[in-house]
Amino acid sequence: MVLNIVFSGVGGQGIVVASDIFCEAALIDGWDVAKAEVHGMAQRGGSIVAHVRVGEKVQAPLIESGKVDIILGFEMLEAARVLPMLNKNGTVIVNTKYIPPSTSVGGSSVLNHEKILGIIKDVAHKVYEVDGIGIANRLGNILAVNTVLLGALSGIPENPVTKESLEKAIAGRLKEKYVALNLEAFKIGREQVNVG
Repeated sequence: MVLNIVFSGVGGQGIVVASDIFCEAALIDGWDVAKAEVHGMAQRGGSIVAHVRVGEKVQAPLIESGKVDIILGFEMLEAARVLPMLNKNGTVIVNTKYIPPSTSVGGSSVLNHEKILGIIKDVAHKVYEVDGIGIANRLGNILAVNTVLLGALSGIPENPVTKESLEKAIAGRLKEKYVALNLEAFKIGREQVNVG
């Protein structure tokens, strides 16, 4: 058994940190882990994708098209971009934030929030919508979006990594003054997929 996950979004959303935390937690649980990152113009808000593979024995970090089990989309358009990688029984957890492309004029875009969500729902077997931005704003730190989404990932049945190991990895990775807030973000994110 190997679980293939793609973390997809834009630079500055904490994708690398979130995928590192997930990998650390998987290692704590005794899984073999492989990870690779593909950076576009990440520092300028461009695409960034992290491939994460977790299993008893993982041979290579990159995931073939059509073989992804879970897409963790930090932004809707970026989640839609990686949909061809998803397998037919795949799951998408998507932050309902939509960032219009910089090429759109006056904020108008051919694709809007509803259309993009519709595209995702047409392809994915299961879709979980999470208002990561809204939750992070309510907690007072927009940077907590990544731990909100990690919480959602922790709560779905396809995920083999334990809640406890993820919480331990969050506490071990982040500065002490941010740990409590991020653990709360993680808990709320988990609740978004109807898990206690």
